[in-house]
Amino acid sequence: MFVPVYIAFAAALLFYFLIPIAGAFRLRSQWRRFRERITRISLTPILQYGDIASASHEGRAIIGRFRLLGTIDAIEGQDRVWVRGKNVSALVDLSRAPVYVAEPGPVEPGSIERLRWSSVSSLVEGTSIFVGGLLHFEDGRPVFVDAPEEGLIAVCHDEVEGRLVSRLIAGGRASNEYWNYLTIISLAVGVAVISGILLIFRTTVFSTLAALIFLSGAIPILPFAPPGLIFFFAYFRFWRLALAARTSRDLLRLPPQPSGGIDDTPEGDPEILTRHVERQAFVYAGAAGLSFGLALIVNFILAFIIWRSVL
Repeated sequence: MFVPVYIAFAAALLFYFLIPIAGAFRLRSQWRRFRERITRISLTPILQYGDIASASHEGRAIIGRFRLLGTIDAIEGQDRVWVRGKNVSALVDLSRAPVYVAEPGPVEPGSIERLRWSSVSSLVEGTSIFVGGLLHFEDGRPVFVDAPEEGLIAVCHDEVEGRLVSRLIAGGRASNEYWNYLTIISLAVGVAVISGILLIFRTTVFSTLAALIFLSGAIPILPFAPPGLIFFFAYFRFWRLALAARTSRDLLRLPPQPSGGIDDTPEGDPEILTRHVERQAFVYAGAAGLSFGLALIVNFILAFIIWRSVL
């Protein structure tokens, strides 16, 4: 008798929680690697013409690890661009590396987009770009490449040079990791599966059990109805506070930039403040999770009571 209910709740757990949460951790890890890469690249030297000339004179195939701030000078072939800096130019091979685009407007989580080069159609000559990674010679020309041990970073932006790193660290994260491409697919499959369970067993279960199956399928929309909506708004507020605290933590962890760097934000000794905002982020994230749970549970119970009273 209770088997259809158990199956429906198991499907809800899998498709509404476990799979989206796995996708959320994957997305968070992806953006964490981006921020770590930006931090490391910010400490490498800016490419100068002398670096290329010296490597050529010594007959070295690998020039070294550098960063280059400039503009797109020309597009070569299907997946390469020439980037012109102040006194030097280099090719950038984007065949295996994503292109990040810092969107104009406020600096906030989610303001940086990760794209495949093949899907980028709006970049034109003169677009500002920041490139960092391994530079080597190819047919006598300096080329930034994406190597297994040295991932290539390429970011199109409109930020002033001195604020670029902090802009990328602040914006280089998802505004809500739960809401990702995998989540959309998983929710759709979950609704279809639970709807199928309800249709298959609609004539063999009591109305109370049918209500439980139906409500398990409606879990994704339950928090958006009153009175649980109040807790959902609280969840949204706490989640934004947690994001702000995590952003502050990452900015405080930025190492001092070398002379001629691309971020002139003064640092001092941020260790105590870093621990403080890290605790804040943990508390706010916990409060967000509790608020969302209450929004779901309160509305689930209320909807079940209303269903029972109507029958």
